[in-house]
Amino acid sequence: MKKEQNKEALEHYQAIINWTLPGLTMFYRDTQQPKRIIEKYKVGQIFRSSTFVDVSNYAGKPTGNCRFIIASSKAAPIYKINKNTEKWRLHVLNCNSYFKVLDVFEEKDVIQIFLLHIPFQGIDLFRQINLKMGSQNLEEQFIEKARISLRQKLAMEIPPPLLEIEWIKRTEIPIGLNSQNEFLPLNPTEKLPLSVLPLYQAIQKMTNDLSGLNELVFEE
Repeated sequence: MKKEQNKEALEHYQAIINWTLPGLTMFYRDTQQPKRIIEKYKVGQIFRSSTFVDVSNYAGKPTGNCRFIIASSKAAPIYKINKNTEKWRLHVLNCNSYFKVLDVFEEKDVIQIFLLHIPFQGIDLFRQINLKMGSQNLEEQFIEKARISLRQKLAMEIPPPLLEIEWIKRTEIPIGLNSQNEFLPLNPTEKLPLSVLPLYQAIQKMTNDLSGLNELVFEE
């Protein structure tokens, strides 16, 4: 019995890692925020975003004092089906996505918050562990790459499309905070409105997020 339980636990662990790592790509979202908001994000913290998260997979110098850099394998390339968003290289992370804060790093008055996109069923696992492959700590490697990315991009120009008012408006809200600038409960209390279901389901299909690992438990 114990052997079977260990096998099931290992399979579950592997499924979560396979949801998270293959195809992992860095995405960017810049915003201008007061220090009291930025300071809410703590290394090791796990939180939920109730809204769809617009991001781009290209960037230059940050457009604000805060950059969210997100490592995700489940960002839907919306720009491929909506040519009006191609200039931004728009990708969208589904509503009710979960993130672990891997790093908060400041360089030249820009604070970069590094998030790892994880599945709902991976919350407990990622609370307890750092990602490793053999003796290598993958999270440390990811963090170093993210810091190098910021240093390099601070020396670049801002891509003109990312300065457009529409893009700045789409990305100005801090990820995971409500209108009172507080983090949401990890378990949502209400099911998704019917109005957002078509986009929610489309993103699931586009990102092959159909394993059930990201299915939520709604608290009544």
